[in-house]
Amino acid sequence: MIAFGGLAEAGSLTGQTAWFSMALIVTKRPETLRNIVPRAALRSGKRLRRQRKRPPELKWSNASLRIRNAVLSSLAQADVEIFVVTIRKEGRRIADTPLNYAVIACELLHLCWDVYSDMALAVDRHFTSPAQRAIVDTLLHRHWPERGTLTITHVDSQNNPLVQLADFVAGSVYAWHKRGNECYRLLKGKVGAELVESWVHVKRKWLEGAK
Repeated sequence: MIAFGGLAEAGSLTGQTAWFSMALIVTKRPETLRNIVPRAALRSGKRLRRQRKRPPELKWSNASLRIRNAVLSSLAQADVEIFVVTIRKEGRRIADTPLNYAVIACELLHLCWDVYSDMALAVDRHFTSPAQRAIVDTLLHRHWPERGTLTITHVDSQNNPLVQLADFVAGSVYAWHKRGNECYRLLKGKVGAELVESWVHVKRKWLEGAK
């Protein structure tokens, strides 16, 4: 049975931040996750009014603490498995290129691709041009297990609940490493694997393998 994955990131590669986090949510039943964020917003008292203009997307960065906790608590009860990787930047400004982004995605995805070798992966649309997205896709396909199948779509997270939820997870992981935010602890028991690694090690590992 094919698994569905949603991938999103938190932090800045080029900024003067110490960390960069990326999260993956995997499920066999993505339809069961569709209402987690809207339900959390409604229960918090936030009105989702109909407007002529599209309302801003509800993400970790603009959600209240109450909504963050509600989303992560619901996710902790859902039929999902979560994988996270956090990069120690060690004072470096990392170029925000498709290749560097794909390197981090490989480091994340290798945590689960032996178990979920057949996956339909939705990636938060970090890059806009087809050429940039092709670089990301090529590196991921190159390393994906031969026995498995991988399809990749780059999506607007507002149109994909799985990616929107991955944004909340990535945000909580980033906040945990940056300032000890406790929200991430709500996901205890759902995290299949978590890795913290230096950028130098990750870059060497995947780029040398790609040559």
